Amino acid sequence: MIFISAGHYPAQPGATHERFVEHDEAILWRDLLIGKLVPLDVMSVPTGVLRSKIDFINARTQNGDIALEVHFNAALNAEGVNVGRGCETLYYPGSEAGKDIATAVQEALADVFPPSRGVKEGWYRMDPSRGADFFLEKTRCPAIILEPEFVHRSDIIQDSRESACYLLAETIKEL
Repeated sequence: MIFISAGHYPAQPGATHERFVEHDEAILWRDLLIGKLVPLDVMSVPTGVLRSKIDFINARTQNGDIALEVHFNAALNAEGVNVGRGCETLYYPGSEAGKDIATAVQEALADVFPPSRGVKEGWYRMDPSRGADFFLEKTRCPAIILEPEFVHRSDIIQDSRESACYLLAETIKEL
């Protein structure tokens, strides 16, 4: 089973830029990706708080499953201006299976959303002293977090949605 989750939820929709909302776009990516993964066994993770998403996945997890959560990055410089560009994929620190999945996904999207920001161990707020990201740590199957691009580059995200989800689906089918 492949579990596809959209980052955040309506009450806490994640990063925004002008009218672009991270959670709303992540829902579009989740649904499009699921449609492109047919005929594989794929399941949409219901929107909700993080713990409920993890519980949903863990209640259905079997050997060989994968969980992918779609997010979009955000970064402000000292002047409060949106900065940053490119794709990165996070995996649970020390998970070889997670790293392999993240590497394949990152390679698939690196040319769509350059520059490649790489495959990274997913520490909470990217700080190892704070422990691993909760989604990556608590999900029983290998899990990754995909950050295709930064929210202020919404035109590129939306224009590339279809082709990026196609490449993701083809990559996941090969795993």
